[in-house]
Amino acid sequence: MSDKKKPTNELANRIAGFNDPSMGDERERDVILRAYTFGAVVSTYVFFALGLLFAILGAGIWSALIIIGSLVTSIAISSYCNRENVDFSMAMARVSPRRLVIGNIVGAVFAIVWVGAIVFHMSRGYPLIDAGMGASTTLGVSTGTYSIVFGAAVGFIVAITLMTISRFRKIKQARAEAARAAEIEDED
Repeated sequence: MSDKKKPTNELANRIAGFNDPSMGDERERDVILRAYTFGAVVSTYVFFALGLLFAILGAGIWSALIIIGSLVTSIAISSYCNRENVDFSMAMARVSPRRLVIGNIVGAVFAIVWVGAIVFHMSRGYPLIDAGMGASTTLGVSTGTYSIVFGAAVGFIVAITLMTISRFRKIKQARAEAARAAEIEDED
């Protein structure tokens, strides 16, 4: 296999500064990369919090744009790994059960409160906290709007379920690969 990196990741490396002298020695580089990772996780939670805040203040469905914006980090990470021939979904399958449960609980609570704030706004005609965002609605909100919000809630539940099933499959696959590697190592 060639050591030559794909051009798209070379651009990503330049944007992130991976080959920049600012990365320092190996230890400093490790710390900086960990800091980048921490920053990406924190920024995702900040996007979620902003989306929730805007839903509470009356931005309604428009707050979804903020939530969708938070997906950019995940897409960039997964794409980078894919171009480097790293199975990111397999890596995510190895997430510790405690971290996975905490993440799922935080995500579920966020989704419930976020959708609840939007439904409250649509059903009552005013947001939980009226910040004068000009997003007042009437009590005669269309059934289609309710359908969208309900569909989003169901979609979230389906997505969590599918991710959980996928994770269990990946865990089985990782264990099988580890067992095969151990057998090969024992034979040598």
